[in-house]
Amino acid sequence: MRAGFTVSVIAHAVLLFLVLVGLNLARPLEPQQVESIAVDIIPLSEFANIRAGSLDSEVVETPTPSIVESPEPAQLAERTGNTEEDQAKPQEADTPTPAPTEQTAPTPVPEPEPQPLPDATPQPEPQPVPEPTPEPEPAPQPEPVPTPEPAPEPEPEPQPVEEQPQPVTPASRPNNIQQQRQEYARQQEQARQQQAQQQSAVVNTEETRGATTGQGGQQSLGSNQGQSATLTRSEQDALAAQMRSCWRLLPGEIESGIEVRLLVSLNQDGSVAGTPVVIDAPTSSMGGSIARAAQRAVLQCGPYRLPAGKYAEWKQVDVTFRAGDLR
Repeated sequence: MRAGFTVSVIAHAVLLFLVLVGLNLARPLEPQQVESIAVDIIPLSEFANIRAGSLDSEVVETPTPSIVESPEPAQLAERTGNTEEDQAKPQEADTPTPAPTEQTAPTPVPEPEPQPLPDATPQPEPQPVPEPTPEPEPAPQPEPVPTPEPAPEPEPEPQPVEEQPQPVTPASRPNNIQQQRQEYARQQEQARQQQAQQQSAVVNTEETRGATTGQGGQQSLGSNQGQSATLTRSEQDALAAQMRSCWRLLPGEIESGIEVRLLVSLNQDGSVAGTPVVIDAPTSSMGGSIARAAQRAVLQCGPYRLPAGKYAEWKQVDVTFRAGDLR
């Protein structure tokens, strides 16, 4: 490291010396001589007179100079020193070539003596690693108690869909009392004709036809005497209660207390044969709605549980539905 530093110092000293010597040997610049030019000052008035001239002067013909060729060659003009060619070129100074300097070998730097290493401090003995404490065994989890399966909920019985009563279009109101009376009489006549048709349908049944034509009724099932066994009072009440269990009315219809009679025809298996016939019902819109609800109830609650030996007795039954009983 010291050898490199010494060489660097010597090189910088030589370079600085060469720079100083070169600056002193450089030739200084000589100032150039500038020739002066004579200038005549003429007043402006004289210059105007010269340009104007006189009108009375005679025209003088200026003879054209003839070109005479001289046998002697033209002499070159003297150098004025204004052009670059006229200026004297400075002579290049002979720069002395510096004598080569002998480079002396750098003085070897003595290597530093190795210092003795300090005694290594004794490392502490490693402490024994404590043995890991065994983890406690997890307590046995209790067996899961089987949850009892929920009992299946009973399926709700389908509620009978009640038909909405059809809106009754009110008849046009007559203008005078005479027309009102005629309209009332016509409605009464229609009600009597409808009731007569229903009664004729009840009378013209298989059982009544046998009594009127003399052919006799149908033989009772399980009996050789030709007389049907009669339903007891409890059997009649049970049949009527089963039919009424499916009867659904609106609160206003229940409070009306309307009664409806139906003629129901049954098959041997207890199912309803056809649509029950309305025997008696009010002619109002509410009465018709209650009668239709009773017909739906009879159809939905079948088949009915009746004794097979008394089929001739319950083949056709007359059932009365009272709206007040549903309170």
